[in-house]
Amino acid sequence: TFQGEASDVDVPFDVLQVTWSSDKDGEIGTSMPLSSGDVQLSYALLSVGRHIITMTVIDEIGATCAKGILYTVSTLPTIELTTPASSALINAGTATLFSSIVSDNEDSPDDLTLSWVSSLDGEISTQGADSSGIASFTHAAFSSGFHTLTVTVTDTAGLLAFDAVTFTVNAL
Repeated sequence: TFQGEASDVDVPFDVLQVTWSSDKDGEIGTSMPLSSGDVQLSYALLSVGRHIITMTVIDEIGATCAKGILYTVSTLPTIELTTPASSALINAGTATLFSSIVSDNEDSPDDLTLSWVSSLDGEISTQGADSSGIASFTHAAFSSGFHTLTVTVTDTAGLLAFDAVTFTVNAL
């Protein structure tokens, strides 16, 4: 929802016309100011990317005033945990490979932040991805028992996605 305020000392609020536009998508709607001068527009179909959203107020003789803001529409990053296989049985002390593939429409894979968290041992790594989107590391110091490993990827806009795998660490 975009919000603004419109007024004209010469005419009442209900005479003013307000149009909203994006420099990328064109006109996105119109609205009428309330008696307080407040005006708003809800719009959910902006394309992905940076926009300059402009609110233009037109009075009865065609005089205009415009104000713009910078607004960014982002998409969620994606992640796929590729190893280990779900329900794997790992012997305690064995170095195990963990890997995932990440991507984002707006950010390079190596700009994404990853957090690898075991349900029993807490965060075990913050290993990020390389420029091709592959993140991998080995880890051997797990507590014995049933684990759920959750990997969360966060992009530079703060949007996040996650994937999880379960495995059991067998005590020797």
